[in-house]
Amino acid sequence: MNDSIHNHKIKAKTNKKNSGRDRRNSFTYRIFGDSGSVFVGLIFISLAVGFGIPLLVYTLVFRGGFSHDNADWGNFGLYLAGIAGPFFSFASFVGLILTLNNSIKEKEGDDAQVLFFRYIDAVLKQNMQNTRDTAALKKLYDRLCMTVKNGDVSDNPLPSAKEIQEKQNRNVKFFLLVYAIIDYIRSTPKLDNMTYITILFSYLTYDEKYVFAVDMRNGRPGQNIPPKMQQAIVSTFMDWNDFCRRMEILNRHI
Repeated sequence: MNDSIHNHKIKAKTNKKNSGRDRRNSFTYRIFGDSGSVFVGLIFISLAVGFGIPLLVYTLVFRGGFSHDNADWGNFGLYLAGIAGPFFSFASFVGLILTLNNSIKEKEGDDAQVLFFRYIDAVLKQNMQNTRDTAALKKLYDRLCMTVKNGDVSDNPLPSAKEIQEKQNRNVKFFLLVYAIIDYIRSTPKLDNMTYITILFSYLTYDEKYVFAVDMRNGRPGQNIPPKMQQAIVSTFMDWNDFCRRMEILNRHI
């Protein structure tokens, strides 16, 4: 189980690295992250202000050609160092701040991933109970769909709404935990939505995925998963159109 979690962590990091690969391979991105373009702009501004303005002022004040005296060049160097030095020191300071800021953001991303897999551990700790409860509910769903599909309702009575409701209530804790993980993924910019949702559902049994999808499709107060994401979630374990046909039957009889 730990090997599986470790493998998914590696895959998640790999997917994260592959997105925007061209931009991330640039020198400035490797050093400054998302702030690379800011730092490049800062360098150009420093060059313009640190060298451009002093040279312009010097040219306007001392109108003459190039000197052949070493002392004149020494004085010119001291002049540029005294004026341009503070600008480049400031640019270096800002560059350091950008580097530290990028390091902090990367650490936040690592913490987000660690917390995600802690959520996964919470699901796995309840796995035995989840498996039993979801299997019992899935069995009722299958019985209802099969009976209606075969048209032998008189010979095989449908499970009562009360019976299904009781089984659903036994799974509420499991449902809410999965909703909480999905909400966490969606609210964390560092976690690519479908990559991490796919990882989450890879730890669930087919019955757990199915009964959660039914609950998600019916809607639960306080939980709002967009329709496109619902379809993407269902598509991780079964055909969307087949699932919708079953949901039509369930909604008519539950």
